[in-house]
Parts: sequence; C-alpha cells; structure tokens
Amino acid sequence: MATTSALTGPSFARGEFSADAPTDLFLDTSGWGKGVAWLNGFNLGRYWSRGPQHTLFVPRSVVRSGVNVVTVFELEATGSAAIRFVASPDLGHVEA
Repeated sequence: MATTSALTGPSFARGEFSADAPTDLFLDTSGWGKGVAWLNGFNLGRYWSRGPQHTLFVPRSVVRSGVNVVTVFELEATGSAAIRFVASPDLGHVEA
C-alpha cells in the first residue's frame, strides 16, 4: 500500500506495485482485520483475521506487466496497511 500506517475501519486503502511479468501470487492478509481485496479491479476475495486461510490467491491473468493497483476495504482495523506477497498459500489448519 502507499502507506504503512494502521487502518481503522471501515476504510478503503489503495496501493501500487510493479511486476516484470504476469505471475501467480499469494497476497498475505495475516496482519489485517476483516475485509475485501481487489487487484486491478478483480475481486480477490474476502479475508478475516480469524481465518482459516491467511492468504488470497492472485491468478496471473489479473497481474499486469508494469504497474498494478491493489484496493482493500477494511471493516475493522489493521496493524499496518502494507501489502506483502508470499511464495506459497497459508490455508490454516487442514486435515490430513
């Protein structure tokens, strides 16, 4: 996001990042409260700190070469409005 300060909801936050080429990503939502995330206008889904998952899948078809826009609608609060992508999904507890 453009700022790394905390968000108190309900509020919208917008940020940008650059990508060299379209690729699959996993958006880390573990430090966020409860809300919805979009990338380039595509709804990635809802998140909630209670889980179970702590990442949202970002398909390569919505990632653009160059500048990409992330929009978050936070209903509760976050410790930081920073976005972070991780290498693999965190789906929380899964039965084996």
